[in-house]
Amino acid sequence: MSPEGAQLEFLELIDELEQLVLESRRLPVGGNLVVDRRRLLDLIDQLRLAIPADLKQARQILEARQQIIDSAHQSARRTMERAELERARMLDEHAVTRAAEERAQQLLMDAEARARQIVAEADATAAAHLSEAAEATRQELENLNRYTREVLGRVERLLTQLLGSVQENLEQLDRESN
Repeated sequence: MSPEGAQLEFLELIDELEQLVLESRRLPVGGNLVVDRRRLLDLIDQLRLAIPADLKQARQILEARQQIIDSAHQSARRTMERAELERARMLDEHAVTRAAEERAQQLLMDAEARARQIVAEADATAAAHLSEAAEATRQELENLNRYTREVLGRVERLLTQLLGSVQENLEQLDRESN
């Protein structure tokens, strides 16, 4: 059934439900209605069956999207925690200059901002494409994963560069003290 057909069927069933309420007898006290229970339950069953498959798929897609976003958050958090631990260890062990500490802090702040931006972009992308078919949503989720991996790869490369810079500073200090 086409989405327009499913929508029309759904609307017709709502009209039938409304008609059932309008045709029901009103009790003399309290204004309550006597409704044909069997007919009401039948209409509810028909409504359930008329819910478009796209809505059911959209719910599954939203759940999968949330799992991917949660995983990306956890991965980014673990990477940032490891970077912070490594930075602290290097500063304690080697008494690196203040400029290196500020650079590491800026890298961490940039990584956090970028991670927030990635999540915001992922949310916006998922919301914009929710009404599309499941295949289009699956492709967007794959793109999000790839993008997150790229960002985390960049964070890793930046941290590797920082480590190289720290090692160069240490070597320079060693050369100057000899």
